[in-house]
Amino acid sequence: MESKIMLTSIAALFLSVAGANATEYRPFVGFTMGLSDANYSEHAEDFALAGQIDLPEDFFNIGLEAGVRFGEYTKIYNGGVMLNLDMTTNRNIQDKFTDAKYGKVRASSMSATYDNYFRLSGDKKSRIDAVLGAGLGVMNYHIDWKSNAVNDETVYSTILVLKAGMDFELTHNITLSATGRMFIPTRGHYSLDAQYLFGGAVKYMF
Repeated sequence: MESKIMLTSIAALFLSVAGANATEYRPFVGFTMGLSDANYSEHAEDFALAGQIDLPEDFFNIGLEAGVRFGEYTKIYNGGVMLNLDMTTNRNIQDKFTDAKYGKVRASSMSATYDNYFRLSGDKKSRIDAVLGAGLGVMNYHIDWKSNAVNDETVYSTILVLKAGMDFELTHNITLSATGRMFIPTRGHYSLDAQYLFGGAVKYMF
C-alpha cells in the first residue's frame, strides 16, 4: 500500500513537470552526504528508560538523488522535482551504564519532492538559489538484535517531507547543495516522531 502511494505521488510530480509552461528542462543526478538525527517517540523513549538502554540519535547518512529542474535560466523562479534515496550507517543500541551492546539500528528512505528555486545571485553569471520543497516518501528503520531470542525487525511508514536549502552553481554543469530535510512518519505507534537530515550534495546538471 505504501509503495503504491509513493509511486502515485512520483507520477503526479512528474506529470506536473510535463504540463509546466517551461522553456528549459535540466535533468540532474547527484551524490549526497551528511548527518541524520533521530527524534524518537515517547513510547520508544519509555522503552529505553525502562530497559536502561541508550538509543542512538546521530547517524552518518549517504544517498543518491535525481530529478529535473525547469524554467528559464535568467528568471528569478525555477521549479523542479527530485527523487532521493537515503541510508544511514548502523549505530549500536547499548546499555546506558556499561559497554554492553544489544543490537544495531539503521534507517533508509525513498522520497520525492516538488522544489521551488528562488534566485538570490542578482546579476552574477552563476546562479545561487534558495530552495524550498515538500513531498512524500517511504522510510523504514531496521533493528538487528544481538540476542537470538529477539527477532530482528524492519518497520515501514509513509512520510511527509519538508526541505530547505541553498544551491551554489560552480559551472553550468556542476552545482553544490546544502540542504536540511525533515521526515515526518504518518504511521501510528511508530518509534520515530521525526528524522532530520542535514548535509550537502554534488550534482551534475545535464
